[in-house]
Amino acid sequence: MSDSLKINLAILPEEGLRLTFSEGSVWFQGCFGGGALPEFSLVSADVDCLITRSGDTIYVRGDLKAQMRQECSRCLEPATFSAGGAFAYTLVPEKTETAEDLELSAQELETSYYRGDFIDLAPIICEQIILLAPMKILCTEDCKGLCPHCGVNLNTGSCTCRSKKVDDRLAVLKKFKVIN
Repeated sequence: MSDSLKINLAILPEEGLRLTFSEGSVWFQGCFGGGALPEFSLVSADVDCLITRSGDTIYVRGDLKAQMRQECSRCLEPATFSAGGAFAYTLVPEKTETAEDLELSAQELETSYYRGDFIDLAPIICEQIILLAPMKILCTEDCKGLCPHCGVNLNTGSCTCRSKKVDDRLAVLKKFKVIN
């Protein structure tokens, strides 16, 4: 994992620190430290952010553009997609209160905490990448998917399963007659 994403707060300039970097799949996998990886893989991530300070409060504002790869939800072929957007974090020094003393306000829910003189941006960027990933990935908007009976990819071939297969549970409805 890159040490360039660790910010020393003791030497953070008054005007803030602009940070621009690009990372790839090896860096992203390192964010999980051997834990469970997300279903998608990161091709590349480009980040441009500004880290500023007001007293002990640290503000991180930036833009993220990512290229990701995952299997299409319909046909299971590899699909590459782009995602991006702005992000903002407010970080304050970690509190020493015990768990029973904590009652979080709505403002505190949008606040993260740091300890010591360093902030590691890697977990923040990794979290943003995960939040940008869509739940359903399609290789194309008009993907036909797989045949549920024989498994053929309907984008590249065809089958006759649909015309000859009738669900036995619905066969009784063929005898159904509507009387006016």
